[in-house]
Amino acid sequence: MRAIVHSTTKAAWGFCVFTLAIVLPALVQAQSADDAQSVKALTISSSGALLTLQGSDLFAMEGGTSTKIALPATDQSAQPTTLARGADGRVYLAGPGLGVWRYDGAGESWQSLNNTLPDLGVTAMAAHATQPGTLYAYLGKDGMFRSRDGGAEWVKVDSGPQEPVQAFLHSDMPGSMESGWLFAGTTRGVSRSMDCFCFWGDAGDLRGKVSAISYNPAAPENVYAVIERQLHHSADGGETWTSLKVPQPVTALAFSPSQGLVVGTANGNLLARGAADEWTPVHE
Repeated sequence: MRAIVHSTTKAAWGFCVFTLAIVLPALVQAQSADDAQSVKALTISSSGALLTLQGSDLFAMEGGTSTKIALPATDQSAQPTTLARGADGRVYLAGPGLGVWRYDGAGESWQSLNNTLPDLGVTAMAAHATQPGTLYAYLGKDGMFRSRDGGAEWVKVDSGPQEPVQAFLHSDMPGSMESGWLFAGTTRGVSRSMDCFCFWGDAGDLRGKVSAISYNPAAPENVYAVIERQLHHSADGGETWTSLKVPQPVTALAFSPSQGLVVGTANGNLLARGAADEWTPVHE
C-alpha cells in the first residue's frame, strides 16, 4: 500500500508529537431523506450482502434476492440513521433515540450497547477499520465516545469537531501517529483527525452539510462524501475534492468487494460505479 504524504496535514498536526496520544472497514451513513423510500444508510455484511436502511426497514440484498431484517424494538421516537460493519464483520445500527445496537446474525437478534453511554442521542458512529470491537459514537453536546470492547464500556475521548457531526468514518489510511484517521461529515464540510484525537481540522475546502461519507478500503486515500445529494471524491485523503456525476440524487454510500463503490439514492435505488465511471443498477 502506498504511503501518503500530506504537506498541509503534517504542518497542521506537527504539535501532536509533543502530546500524549492516548470499521468494515467502511462506515456508511446518511440523514433521513424526505422520501420514505430513500436509502438512508448502506453497509456490507460479512457474506458480501448489501444491507440497506430505507425508511424504518432494513433489508439484506444478495444475488438479486432481498430479505427484510427486523429492527430492534425501541421507542417510536427512535430514528435509525447509521449502519456500520466492524473489522470482525459484525453489523451495527445507530441513530438519535436509538443509541448503538449490534446485530447477531446467527440468532437474528439485536443487542443494545447503550449501558454506559450518557444518553441515546447518537447522530453518527463508526467502527475501527482494523481493530475488532473498537467503536466510535458521537452524541452532539456530550461529545465523542470510544469503546474498545465492542460497546460494553464507552469512554469520552474528545469533544469532536466544532460543527455537529452527521456522518462518521474510521480509515486505515497511512500517515497517522496512531492506528488510522477519523473523517467526520459535519454541517460545514469534512473534518479530519488522526485517531489520537489530538486535533480536528478541515479536510480540504469542501463546504456544505455532509450527509454520508465512505472510503475505499483497498485504496484508503480515496474518500467520498455527499453534500446536498451530490457525490464528491477526494483521491488524496481529503486534501482536494472533485464532483462526480450520478444520474440520481445520492443519499448513502458503501464499498462492496465485488462491485466497488455503491450508492443509495433518493429514489430507493442502488447503483454501482463501473470502470468507465458509468452507473448501473445493482443486481440487474
